[in-house]
Amino acid sequence: MEPRNIDRQRSTARQPYRDGSALAYEQEPRVPGFCPAAPRSLEELGLPFSFVSDLVLKIMYFNVNILGRDIATRACLPWSITSEALNFLASEGYCGTTGIRGTAGPGTDFAESLQYLVTNLGRERARELLELNQYAGPAPVHLDDYLESARFLVEEAPVVSRDQLTQALSHLVVPEAVVDVLGTALTSRQALFLYGPPGNGKSSIAEACAEILGDPIFIPHALYVHGEVIRLFDPVHHRSVSGPPLSHDRRWVLVYRPVIHAGGELKGNELELAFDRSLGFYEAPLQLKANGGIFHVDDFGRQMIPPRQILNRLIVPLESGIDYLNVARAGTTVSVPYATMLLLSTNLDPGELVDEAFLRRVRYKAHVPDPNADQFRLIFRRVCEAQGVKYSSKAVDYLLERHYAPGGRPLRGCHPRDLVGQLVAMARYLGLTPEFSPELMDRVCLSYFADIRPSTTQHLGGSARTLS
Repeated sequence: MEPRNIDRQRSTARQPYRDGSALAYEQEPRVPGFCPAAPRSLEELGLPFSFVSDLVLKIMYFNVNILGRDIATRACLPWSITSEALNFLASEGYCGTTGIRGTAGPGTDFAESLQYLVTNLGRERARELLELNQYAGPAPVHLDDYLESARFLVEEAPVVSRDQLTQALSHLVVPEAVVDVLGTALTSRQALFLYGPPGNGKSSIAEACAEILGDPIFIPHALYVHGEVIRLFDPVHHRSVSGPPLSHDRRWVLVYRPVIHAGGELKGNELELAFDRSLGFYEAPLQLKANGGIFHVDDFGRQMIPPRQILNRLIVPLESGIDYLNVARAGTTVSVPYATMLLLSTNLDPGELVDEAFLRRVRYKAHVPDPNADQFRLIFRRVCEAQGVKYSSKAVDYLLERHYAPGGRPLRGCHPRDLVGQLVAMARYLGLTPEFSPELMDRVCLSYFADIRPSTTQHLGGSARTLS
């Protein structure tokens, strides 16, 4: 089946710029390389007319006395196609109009501004449909059209430059050797294994990579596969791009490149199509939601399922670029592109998690070590600046000598953030100005490092001696 109405065009509009903590677009948004054009007919829509009519009826059933244009908006369909479905439903006695007209803009079809309601016969029909499938959201996109868009993601994945990656990681302290391995893996879109002690930024590295994965992409709200609906867009994992509207098929939503995180809670069924028996439709697996971005499995080896089971599930997609999903209710298996970068991170020994054959398929490995003393000081300085606390080199010296050196405690990249955060909170609780003092730092370390019991702990009074 040939893909329908696929519009590949590039825009010379301005690049996205940074606005606070979120990306925004200046004046005109940059159109992604793949931009689905709005369907002009049922043929271009690629869905059976019966499915469209049933969807419109369910939308009306859940929304009493709804305007025609609002039906089209909820279904993400042009009015020309929505009106065909409404005319059919009216001819079958399933719906009618109240005769009440809402406000209409210039050039608006008269019927578009009328209120529609479901008849008694229509309610009976809607209940029958809902027993099979309660999906009443944006009209899904045919799988063939999604395959075309995903192929584009694979063919024209942007190259990551060293300068780009260095800028994206500028808020972190990452060894240069790790940066180079990371950049090469991102450029080749191959799997990457980050390993090393806990608390040194492996998860933060994965999040930072989202900024350099390329322009935003269009993904469908849902997919239509052999009569079944698979919900793909997930507001938990996908961030919609705000800005001036683009002229495109509204069944697709423009999102930033996704970074899907799964930690120790990851279960095997989250890597498969999940059928909701009460709702009657499927939820896409995590790796499908991550297409065009990164699928990050954090704390690898601590999941409820063995690490070999995770890699066994992903081994074929990793090698072939194609994933196979079982649409059980339709009695078939479909192939979908695997266009995501797998990123595994763990503080366990990789050699104990999987054997050499599995590690070979994860092409890139990078050890993220503990920071050295100079790097630890740099992290401490940055955290102090962010927290509004005056940095003191003598305070860090005291911390290292008093709470790290005696027991050989390793330096962790997360320690400065946690310790300064607790120092600020404790100072506020005691009514003090947040500043470094031996007494306050001892109290903070006592609560943070549970095994530390300082031999001389002084009680804090109304003031504290400051290290400067």
